[in-house]
Amino acid sequence: MLDSPLVLIVVASLFTYSLLSSRIEKYSVTAPMIFLLLGVIAGPLVLNWAAPGINASALMTFAELTLALILFTDASQVNRQHLLKFENIPIRLLAIGLPLTIVMGAFIAIGMFDFGWIGALVLAIILAPTDAALAQAIFNKTSIKEKLRHSITVESGLNDGLALPLLLIALAIISSGSINALDTSYWAHFISMQVFAGGITGIAIGYAGGYLIQKASDTHSMDPIFQRLASFALAIFTYCAAEHIGGNGFIAVFLAGLFLKTKHTVLIQRLKEFSETEGQLFTLLMFFLFGLIYIPDAVSLFTWSSLGYALLSLTVIRMVPVFFVLIGTSLSLREKLFLGWFGPRGIASILYLLLTIETLGFSENVPHYDLLFSTSVLTIGISVFLHGLSVPFWLKTLQRADKPKFK
Repeated sequence: MLDSPLVLIVVASLFTYSLLSSRIEKYSVTAPMIFLLLGVIAGPLVLNWAAPGINASALMTFAELTLALILFTDASQVNRQHLLKFENIPIRLLAIGLPLTIVMGAFIAIGMFDFGWIGALVLAIILAPTDAALAQAIFNKTSIKEKLRHSITVESGLNDGLALPLLLIALAIISSGSINALDTSYWAHFISMQVFAGGITGIAIGYAGGYLIQKASDTHSMDPIFQRLASFALAIFTYCAAEHIGGNGFIAVFLAGLFLKTKHTVLIQRLKEFSETEGQLFTLLMFFLFGLIYIPDAVSLFTWSSLGYALLSLTVIRMVPVFFVLIGTSLSLREKLFLGWFGPRGIASILYLLLTIETLGFSENVPHYDLLFSTSVLTIGISVFLHGLSVPFWLKTLQRADKPKFK
């Protein structure tokens, strides 16, 4: 495996990008863009190097690991006290904006494709979760208002877990062939366990884990190196524990990071350093494999309808519900548009697509399943580039809006 040309191109590209990362980012070229393109170039469309023997199940496990680490890291940097000042923006986006986005996406898919309502719903759910990691360059800018940065971080951290039970129900309907075959009491219990058991597990482990790390550090029984490793272990432990008791691992791991109770900013910084490094590495590998394996499979299936839906998904389907739920807040028009635009599709959508493939395969029960697959892949691919390239525009727009005006 290590003598594969694929390994060579990944590590060589990672080293080269690391050397030039600051300069490259000035041109709005992000690491996910580069590694997705490298995957495409190395795959059947260009160099045709043999793809590694990775099936959907293995890739799905890797995506789960990557997403869990990213969510934990992002949440650990959010100040819970500050969220109380943000006019409940994350709650609006999650409780109202997410369902509206799914409903709107499904209705538009029904009109554009011959999926039937359940296939349209699956597509809408796959493309509903947002990924703030794809726009990390803008959320690290302190010149952008904290309520904007943190609101999107919280939204992207929790909408992954909230949308997952809906996807599982939709896949169960497809597998059973009829909604009447579902046990409604089972699914009601399943959803409540996913949300509440996952949430309680995450909060409890976050508090306890932070306390133990703090105690070990204060008594000098913890080596600084293992302060960094502890974040990785705590994130994965939280995910596995929540899943084991029937909770949602993604909700749990985000809340664990959010409720990580440690007083020293040095410890939080060390946790952040390790998790960001590992999370970034996993993310880049995920996009490389996505470009290598799934984009070539989808290229021959692309249609103008796929492109049209992808563009609508990244704009109207996301932005209209967000704009609606923000009515009545003190946000300016530019800020509302900013929150609506930064709903990039990334690791979570890839994971949901892999879950759909793993559950259904190219099932005869799903009309035009190839179109569902290609549209999902196209939307994710376009999002990687559009959202990355739009960062300078939004930095200038929001900074210009914050400048004092003189008469």
